[in-house]
Amino acid sequence: MGLAVGNALAVPTAGRALYAPAFPQLTDGTYQTLVGGGPHALRKGQVTEPTQLAVCLGLSLRELKRYDALDALRRYRAWQPHAIAVSEAMKEVLDECQECAPPLVSGAGRRVWVRHFRKSTDAGALARTVPLGVYLARNPQARTQASLEDSALTHFAPLSQLACAALNATIAHAMTGGADLQAEDLIPAAESGLSLAGAALGRAEPDAIQDIAAAAAALRQDLELARRDDPQLYGPEVHLHRPAHHAVRAAFRLAFWELLHVPSWEGALLDVIHRGGDTEVHAAVAGALLGAFHGDEAIPQDWRRMVLEVLAQSRGPLWDVYHPRHLVTLAL
Repeated sequence: MGLAVGNALAVPTAGRALYAPAFPQLTDGTYQTLVGGGPHALRKGQVTEPTQLAVCLGLSLRELKRYDALDALRRYRAWQPHAIAVSEAMKEVLDECQECAPPLVSGAGRRVWVRHFRKSTDAGALARTVPLGVYLARNPQARTQASLEDSALTHFAPLSQLACAALNATIAHAMTGGADLQAEDLIPAAESGLSLAGAALGRAEPDAIQDIAAAAAALRQDLELARRDDPQLYGPEVHLHRPAHHAVRAAFRLAFWELLHVPSWEGALLDVIHRGGDTEVHAAVAGALLGAFHGDEAIPQDWRRMVLEVLAQSRGPLWDVYHPRHLVTLAL
């Protein structure tokens, strides 16, 4: 629910370079509830790519009772014709899949990464793989491997793969850590998940070991900066409005900063959406992380209802297949 409601909340501010006060002061913007709108004139509670792809993955997990990369990729490709919009990074990989023979489909993400000079693109996989943190919460080996594999399908950069694994390790610990868990307790879980993933990825991709080491060091720095009052998200290297090759770091660092500095799900997400940039992804990632920590009851009930009921009177794939209500059963 945190993922989906965060995504829906961010619809009107996505892609906008909004003014926001310097950290740690929180923003106080126009949008205080779900309003829909945006460039595609969405309804209140309607979600976009980050949640719809997470639904694809969730349905695969629910039906197969395990993670299967080829099945997940098949579902991502089937989603494209029904998508409200497709991010450039995702479109490039899906187009690559269309142009290659079936045995080469699973390597499309790697080929696109090489084509982009081994640089990271956007942070879409970081939001999409969240169901793995939920469904495989008590199986760290399977969760780590699945997080790496699913990111690699479309966002092969080690930065993306490791960030997905670290985020999902944190979500898993938030769900299983008990009632006395504190937000600060989740940082060691993220670091542990990062270490486990780094070792696994290094074994699988020995020719990318330098990229892997640099990515792991960058994400550890992000966790350290997330602890500070000023996470340096308006700096020359990582900037919320100019992510370039640092989109993953911006989304990852912002989510952990909100977790550590804002005591409520609602307050954190309102801050995220009013800071601008790729807010649909930022809010989906932060919403998932804080939702796992605070629980569904921390998300305003009206917002949850709007997300679960939107399009209920409609017919077609956006309700039948790609609707966020399908994600709820993963946590049961």
